Amino acid sequence: MKKALALLLTALLLLSGAALAEEEEGITLRFIRVFNDAAETNFWETVIEDFEAANPGITIEYISAQDQDAVLNTMFAAHMAPDVIGGGVGALPHRASMGQYIPLDDYFAEWEEGSDMIERVLQNGYYDGTLYGLGYSVTPYIFAYRIDLLEEAGLDVPTTWEELKEAALALTVRDDAGNITRSGFCFPMSGSNMVEYDVFVFGNGGRFMDEDMNPTIDTEEALEAFEFLNSFLSEVNIPYNNNEVNPFLTGNAAMTLINNVTLRPILENEEYAGKVGIAFPPTNGSHYTFSGCNMLSISCDSEHPDEAFEFIKFALSEEIVLRRAEMLNVPVVRTSLLEEYNAMDPYNAVRSECVQYGISMPATLWSPQFTQIRNAMLQEVIFGGADPATALADAQAELEEEIEFL
Repeated sequence: MKKALALLLTALLLLSGAALAEEEEGITLRFIRVFNDAAETNFWETVIEDFEAANPGITIEYISAQDQDAVLNTMFAAHMAPDVIGGGVGALPHRASMGQYIPLDDYFAEWEEGSDMIERVLQNGYYDGTLYGLGYSVTPYIFAYRIDLLEEAGLDVPTTWEELKEAALALTVRDDAGNITRSGFCFPMSGSNMVEYDVFVFGNGGRFMDEDMNPTIDTEEALEAFEFLNSFLSEVNIPYNNNEVNPFLTGNAAMTLINNVTLRPILENEEYAGKVGIAFPPTNGSHYTFSGCNMLSISCDSEHPDEAFEFIKFALSEEIVLRRAEMLNVPVVRTSLLEEYNAMDPYNAVRSECVQYGISMPATLWSPQFTQIRNAMLQEVIFGGADPATALADAQAELEEEIEFL
């Protein structure tokens, strides 16, 4: 990593020299985004090509980096950060609070198409009342189920917690030794960000942050979510790490919570053609789920913020947003495109609904600490036998203590 960063700094110095001739040669905007997978890269290459064709004199330099945070930290330290940054919702509060992202409120107010952004997606870009990013990519958590197995058992698709529990118990299969060979409902025991629990908290009317940006882990809604999961998970679950393969994808689970992108392999597997369905996650009266979001921001080092926002507007235009949906099989982020997107696939209406009612990570400086503490609490309660009420109180106290040192 140190060698890679050193090479990056060398490249940046060369870029700074090249920038001296920029006035004569036109404007170059540098763009970096989170992750560097091939499909996403291919999509952005088409966007850049079309933007440059429509904007003579502006060139987009696309920077690919596996460890975006480390690369950006180095670039900001050298005051040579890219003009446009495609980053996750969790990184926005930190960089905004350090002044590394510029406010977009004035630009957004003048953008005639801004009101077309899906409200839940738009809200993800705010930190402390100021807009710092515009969502271009959403990853909703959906409820996936086996159509054939539910039909064989004579069960409807669960829409409530109690229906989920009933179906999970009925669809679980054990061998002669009593070991679960097919999970009725699989739930992770570990992972980097165990938002599956968040789905149940949100679906019960809970939140992890109040209007004043204070943490609210220890709530009645969170306790009820734990009590519900503990009432049946041990009888139906094949635990797994959510960074690895979900048992549902290999046919070893009848139902699960999973993000839209991760589900794609089984939907494209001919063995399961017509056997897999998706729905809004079962709730306990509150119609919300979890939805991740990546956003486009402008760095404080940009010498061309006006042109940078033009690129962001282009990337969020109707044509490009719809192209993204077609190329990457992901939901749209503009309200006017929902009808056309929903018509592209029988289940796209479900995906859209999960975005419109999707809640992301707390937009606060303490979001990383929350993730670690929530993960540990979940493991202790669901798989370690800890008392839920005590674990919630301890997690709340631990996070509040961590916040004091931020």
